[in-house]
Amino acid sequence: ELDMIADSAIRLVREEVSREGHEVVRLDELVRDIVEELDGLGCKVVLPPLRALSVTAGPLALKRALRNLIINAATHGGGAAVELADANGAAVVRIVDEGPGIPGDLIGQVFEPFFRVDPARRKSVPGAGLGLAIAREIVERFGGALAIANRDPRGLVQTVTLPLARTDDAI
Repeated sequence: ELDMIADSAIRLVREEVSREGHEVVRLDELVRDIVEELDGLGCKVVLPPLRALSVTAGPLALKRALRNLIINAATHGGGAAVELADANGAAVVRIVDEGPGIPGDLIGQVFEPFFRVDPARRKSVPGAGLGLAIAREIVERFGGALAIANRDPRGLVQTVTLPLARTDDAI
């Protein structure tokens, strides 16, 4: 039954992304908007000055994906730092936290629906464990990739890579 719920949620995201028109999105402005929104909700997020970078995506879906990732870092990692760079024709968003990270034997499961590192958190931290699965689905729909890795000595880094908008993409 839970698998059917997860499949339905992910299918809904696919349909939403498919319906939403792709357009050139200023990634730096989108990230800044998310951080300002989360700051207003009391989330601790550090944002250095960002370079102007554009990608081609559905703005609402991409905002949902990045918001999920930043909230995860702010909630489970004790705060987040968001960085934006370009490398090899791609925009790279890195969301870094100083939390406990994810046990090495569990990191391969982070994108599975309903995955929670610590089931005991379910009472204190709301969520269904679908945020990472949905974020990855959205990012991949726009030709990107999402990777999550532990940092040494502690913390987590979530890396979103998306193709930079071409100059001939419609605005």
